[in-house]
Amino acid sequence: MRTPTRRHFIALASAGAVAGCGGQGGFSVVDPDHASAGTGADVGAGVQQLLVATTRTADPAPIAYGAGRAKTLDFARLAISIPPNHKVGQIERSRGSRADPARHFALTGAETLPDLEALVTAARAASTPGQEAVVFVHGYNNGFAKAAYRHAQVAWDYELKGPQIHFSWSSAANPFEYTYDRDSVLIARDALATLLRRLLREDGLRVSLVGHSMGGLLIMETLRQIALSGDRALLDRLSATTLISPDIDMDLFRAQAHALGHLPQPFTVAIAQNDRLLRLSSGLSGGAARLGSVEDLDQLEGLGVFVVDMTGIADTGSNHFLPGTSASAIALIKGLRDADALAPQSLSVGPVSIKLGG
Repeated sequence: MRTPTRRHFIALASAGAVAGCGGQGGFSVVDPDHASAGTGADVGAGVQQLLVATTRTADPAPIAYGAGRAKTLDFARLAISIPPNHKVGQIERSRGSRADPARHFALTGAETLPDLEALVTAARAASTPGQEAVVFVHGYNNGFAKAAYRHAQVAWDYELKGPQIHFSWSSAANPFEYTYDRDSVLIARDALATLLRRLLREDGLRVSLVGHSMGGLLIMETLRQIALSGDRALLDRLSATTLISPDIDMDLFRAQAHALGHLPQPFTVAIAQNDRLLRLSSGLSGGAARLGSVEDLDQLEGLGVFVVDMTGIADTGSNHFLPGTSASAIALIKGLRDADALAPQSLSVGPVSIKLGG
């Protein structure tokens, strides 16, 4: 087993700083010179609504959340403007604290919610028959604003109409704090379990779960915890579970799946064997294979996993969040979704292949 070196840590930090899961900085707000009533509607901007459940401490006040680990969940509602010149897969950020909604993502509205029941009520109000509430769990090295912007961008680009629930765990938003983030994920398991139990018990509310990178680890640990507590049947109420570039040791994933008895269906994993960040994460873990870059799909045999392999998609970045940052990947996935193309055992569309792991 290889020992992690300083070179591994520096390489991971360097890649994390520019990867799709990276990013620091707070929200930009709409400059009064560029908006009326604070919505950005006068310049043709769209607005993406997010409901938020977070384990971060308020820093320095509600809506501004930092890296600290809170003892209880906080809840909020955000409105984020999407500029009319938005390019699929990108987050057009202002370089300062003020933004022009004609050109930038910006926070146009925010309020705290008193408790979980208020969040569930808001999710019900935003849901119509046939729509799904999507719970999105961000990855490593994410500040609160960056992760919220990414969720808003993905929801907008995929034209998701149901309520969007953003679960924000206490990432340090520092590429050198990989261990802090992994520990924060473990600390957040109880909070995510509380949120999921309540949402899944709400009659008439369909819930899908999406996790990126280290957020996939948090999802798997939480599903395992719910199952072992005696609520395994509740997990079968999930409409779908999707892990994007999950930073999970392969042996750990199989153990988690075994503890669940069976994975809630459908269960999809998006991988890229040329994922630079997961390659570095593997180096820090003694060379252990990561689920998000697995090469031998036989390791998933019998688990009931749809594998979406995006290794063939050309990208100049880290290849760590292709379903969220690559315009071509987004177009392909939307086309497959709209065609209901996940039914066959295997399917290839251009550079994307989909296989059922048995």
